[in-house]
Amino acid sequence: MRFSVCAVDRDLSPDTPFPLRGTSYQDCAEKAEKLGFDGIELQIQDPRLYQGPELKKVLEDHGLAASAVTTGLAYTLEGLSMTHPDPAVREATVERLKRQLDLARELDSQILIGYMRGRKAPGQTDQEYEEILTETLGAVVEYGASIQTPTVFEQINRRDGDVFNSTERTMSFLEKFHSHWLLYNGDTYHMATEDPDVPAAIRRSLSKLVLFHVSDHDRLLPDNRHFNFREAAAVLKEAGYSKWVSIECKPLPDSWTATQKGIQYLKEVFR
Repeated sequence: MRFSVCAVDRDLSPDTPFPLRGTSYQDCAEKAEKLGFDGIELQIQDPRLYQGPELKKVLEDHGLAASAVTTGLAYTLEGLSMTHPDPAVREATVERLKRQLDLARELDSQILIGYMRGRKAPGQTDQEYEEILTETLGAVVEYGASIQTPTVFEQINRRDGDVFNSTERTMSFLEKFHSHWLLYNGDTYHMATEDPDVPAAIRRSLSKLVLFHVSDHDRLLPDNRHFNFREAAAVLKEAGYSKWVSIECKPLPDSWTATQKGIQYLKEVFR
């Protein structure tokens, strides 16, 4: 397995689960290299503010890769949403995701869609929500296929997302696209709420699983009291999983400590 950390190059609330904080991705890369990570997960709100070749060189100079280009900041800070009631906003969201795919291609990486899918509108049925998301996600995946860059879709629990909460529900949705450019992100924080049999859920996802987030109750570092991380790791090891495992937690008590303890835990449990 390859170990990465959710990183961000700006000052955000400590409630956001990105443990590695820096003034730039150069700063983040230096810290990630010192701690022994294989890669960092980049939180990219607007890809027009970054030069892909330069960013890739920064990562490579520190022996790192981009595990994913994560898109959620465009939702939380700008309101872009793949299921927004306004078609113009949906169109702008698809265009933003295409540009994020362009950046991911330059980084030999993939984009991650989580919150960017948006929430159900008042009175909207699950079927109506799914129909809109199918249309917008289909356009994104089609573009990603044209430039041979994957789109990774995250399971999100019922507190933070709608419809696609469990691993089974999410996987069944992804499989209807019949595209190997559309993949899956598992997340222990969401699994703890939605999947009564986590080992079975992980096995269900293996055909598309390329990114596995390690995050405990309340988005904190694992403490082995709320979730059986060793059981999850055992399933991945048994399957010969060799893709990304990423620590995603709040930067508490501070960014360096959380990131350092995160890599220590990953190496102890998942290696």
